[in-house]
Amino acid sequence: MITSPAILKANILIVDDKIANIDLLQHMLQSAGYTSVASTSDPFEVCNLHRANQYDLILLDLQMPGMDGFQVMEGLKEIELEGYLPVLVITGQPEHKLRALQLGAKDVISRPFEKFEILARIYNMLEIRLLNREARNQSKTLEQLVQDLQKQIITDPLTNLFNRRFLQEYLPREIAKARRNAGSLAVLMIDLDFFKKINDIFGHEAGDVVLKNVATLLKDCIRESDVACRYGGEEFVLVLSEISPGGAKKKAESIQSAVMGLALTIRQKPLGRVSTSIGVAIYPDHGADMDLLLRAADEALYEAKENGRNCVVVSEARNIRHG
Repeated sequence: MITSPAILKANILIVDDKIANIDLLQHMLQSAGYTSVASTSDPFEVCNLHRANQYDLILLDLQMPGMDGFQVMEGLKEIELEGYLPVLVITGQPEHKLRALQLGAKDVISRPFEKFEILARIYNMLEIRLLNREARNQSKTLEQLVQDLQKQIITDPLTNLFNRRFLQEYLPREIAKARRNAGSLAVLMIDLDFFKKINDIFGHEAGDVVLKNVATLLKDCIRESDVACRYGGEEFVLVLSEISPGGAKKKAESIQSAVMGLALTIRQKPLGRVSTSIGVAIYPDHGADMDLLLRAADEALYEAKENGRNCVVVSEARNIRHG
């Protein structure tokens, strides 16, 4: 809702080559309670002034030497990219009304004008202008809220990584893209060894510290084209595009080494070293769709744990398909 005080604070520019006309309008507006009224007798200044001050209304004379009001409106169109020209044309030549409106002026009033009529038109134009601006701002706010909600739906709140829901939407698309391009991708399933002990000994706050630091490390270790997700609990999944089995194993080993290198503390108390077990599966070698590929990575991860943890195992599955 636009209030009368807000309208009276609107930013207004008077453009006329005749100082007497400017003085008349300025006095009329200030007497009506408008508090932000500027003026210029130089039409060449209008665009720069509007660019700097974003006027809510421009009262524009048409007949001026060197540059007429029509040319001023053409220049304003380049600034007002949304197409709204906040212009009320004041002219002593009624035959120019139609052309002014066609160029984008929102209203035209002829000289000599009646004081209360022009004040009413100015007030109405400003009310519409401010309502439109408020609506645009609300629309932008709503759009940002929708974007924030969409991000929350696919983001793990603790680690700020993508979550399992996102993975279930993303991985099938990446597999389909790899299939079309006769490419490959790798899935790395990562588990933090003996994570429960950290929670038991130091508390869940310490466990959160570990998860956050590992998540940050994973994001730093992958390319922009790759994706890191928190799969659940202390498990993470990486999807690495266009990578060979050897390259995927090398990346897994470098991540394992980097995690071991983390010096984690809580309230200056060291948490000890954290090791990882990692299972690696490659499309198309180890699975033709998301479920099969994740199963292959999970089985490789299980084997890594069975082998004593703190190691990387590449799936040995071959040509896994439904049925």
